[in-house]
Amino acid sequence: MNRKTVLFLDNTYPKAYQSSTLVEQAIGGTEASVIKTAQILSAHYNVVVAQKYRIESCVESKSLQFIPKFDINSIHPDYVVVLRKFPLLAQMQKQFPQAQLFLWLHTFKNTEYAFKKPGLAKTKSTIICNSRTHQLDTLRLLNNTWLAKSFALFSLKTTVHYCYNPVAKPENKKYKRNLNKLLFFSSPNKGLKQVIECFNHLLKNKPNLQLYIANPGYKEDDGMKFNDRITILGSLPHEEMMQHVAESLCVFYPQDSFAETFGLIYAEANAYQTLVLAHDIGAAREILHHNNPLIDTNNYQQIEQTINMWQENYPQVNYNPQFSDDFILNQWQSLFLKNT
Repeated sequence: MNRKTVLFLDNTYPKAYQSSTLVEQAIGGTEASVIKTAQILSAHYNVVVAQKYRIESCVESKSLQFIPKFDINSIHPDYVVVLRKFPLLAQMQKQFPQAQLFLWLHTFKNTEYAFKKPGLAKTKSTIICNSRTHQLDTLRLLNNTWLAKSFALFSLKTTVHYCYNPVAKPENKKYKRNLNKLLFFSSPNKGLKQVIECFNHLLKNKPNLQLYIANPGYKEDDGMKFNDRITILGSLPHEEMMQHVAESLCVFYPQDSFAETFGLIYAEANAYQTLVLAHDIGAAREILHHNNPLIDTNNYQQIEQTINMWQENYPQVNYNPQFSDDFILNQWQSLFLKNT
């Protein structure tokens, strides 16, 4: 039986990446998820990841390769998964008229996204979200808002599914946890200014706390001012980053300006049995372990009390098997079958 071909198209990320990138350097959560998903699917499909900013091809196996976007003419995909960029759907439909089109979203959209509805219907595209929370919000925007309903007379309802991002189960290593170590590992635009303000407030009563900040490397910190209780880790390879996670009291994420559609920071931290101090925003409640309580970012007293409690009696959190390779494979296979 011939394998079907899945083409992922990344027209955004400014650097070439492949499987080895996960080990060698820091990379954004979206791109990491693309690599891991491609690896998982390559056990059953021929998978090609085309990138705008790649110059040379990287053939990793008979069923997995990373190629420049200008080489996609040689591919005959059954499924085309466009990352983020809605305008590429019409181009892909013209280039691959027999392929089923998908748009893989990685951010929450605003009300105006309903203007995309006619284009989605015309290309018969299916949207893929990163969580059930993300799916429900996207369905609301595209089908249930007043703007979406205004298109109902000449556009079909948009089909929206979700597939979780893969998270590997860690090995059972023993780590010594530093109860004064707080860790922020995300792009600075995801509320870092608010996080630092909260941390500085905590220092008034808890001067022994230390905040460590890591950056995936694709966003600058916009000249933020740091003090001697803040350590800048920079961009770290994944394994090194996860060691910092496992050795911390918690991933420190008290911000309410950026909603995660999945939140690898949530899933990976809990997988390493580390808590996440986070606001109830985006997919946090869905992704975090049920023993991981959420806080009100603007309630510094509650945040301080929560840290005190965790230092005295650490709640047990662990890996979620719904983020495993088998579960992710089943989600994508089901998605393709529904659109065959």
